[in-house]
Amino acid sequence: MKRLLIVGAETVVGANLAAEASDRYQVVALTNEPQVSILGCEMLDAGQDGQSPDEWADDLQPDAIVHCGPASQSAWDASTEASLNPQTVTDAAAWAAAARTHESHFSFISSDAVFSGPWMFHDEESQAFCPSAGAQLIRQAEKAVSEQCPDSLIIRSNAYGWSPSGAKCGWIDQILMDLDRRSLQQYDFLRHGTPILATDLADILLRAIDEDLSGLHHVAGAERVNPLQFATRLADHFELPWLAVRRAEECLDETVVGFGASETSLQTKKIRKALCVAMPMLSEGLTRLREQQQSGYCDQFGPDHPVSIRQSA
Repeated sequence: MKRLLIVGAETVVGANLAAEASDRYQVVALTNEPQVSILGCEMLDAGQDGQSPDEWADDLQPDAIVHCGPASQSAWDASTEASLNPQTVTDAAAWAAAARTHESHFSFISSDAVFSGPWMFHDEESQAFCPSAGAQLIRQAEKAVSEQCPDSLIIRSNAYGWSPSGAKCGWIDQILMDLDRRSLQQYDFLRHGTPILATDLADILLRAIDEDLSGLHHVAGAERVNPLQFATRLADHFELPWLAVRRAEECLDETVVGFGASETSLQTKKIRKALCVAMPMLSEGLTRLREQQQSGYCDQFGPDHPVSIRQSA
């Protein structure tokens, strides 16, 4: 069985990828939050002994490495931009270099937040980049990864899903709690994206790894929506009351600017052609999200699966 190293298991993408991959790979998951644990995976503290990416790769000898850092977090999560800093670029570059040195397939999970309209469904060649500091850092990380490991797979996406319950709950969990409390919300109707369920993203990513895919690809949902539409449909799928104070009939006097604040929808023709795979509709993803809640899927994330301490060789 091949060994898959996931860097950033505390993120929504990293945790759900680890859970999805655990039955077909030997999964080693590095986390910056030791309280995060995932059933079926070898959990390791990323801060252990101050090991560098090259030292981790040398120790673990993975067949593939997936980097799920701050750039993998949804731009619709209000905390994402603040988590991006120059270290994001440095870490991504270091892991890419380690993968190249140890001949491991390398994937970097990036974001649709690099874009900012005015066009819908940006393809991989689009130059409609967002000028925000966070978007620039993500683009710098993509460039650094490509330079350090030219055969890298770079995936831009906007994933939602269950949080592994680290230091804070995820934005999906927060929306559901707000809905359950019948809390009035002002959800944004101006920005638009193509969100995809994290486990759907994971399935496509694992197939891309199996086929040794490289280069820049967009992986996203098949449907363009805004956060207001998303929250409304989330409430419907979870049979929760819907209360909102912002109306879509408001109009704009000027172009919206800011991190993930405008048009970030992604065209996915390239990945669909490469893997002969269809992107899921929003209703399909939300149905699976609800099924995960009802099936006990989140029981895979919890304190009963402690983080290991790997002894240095």
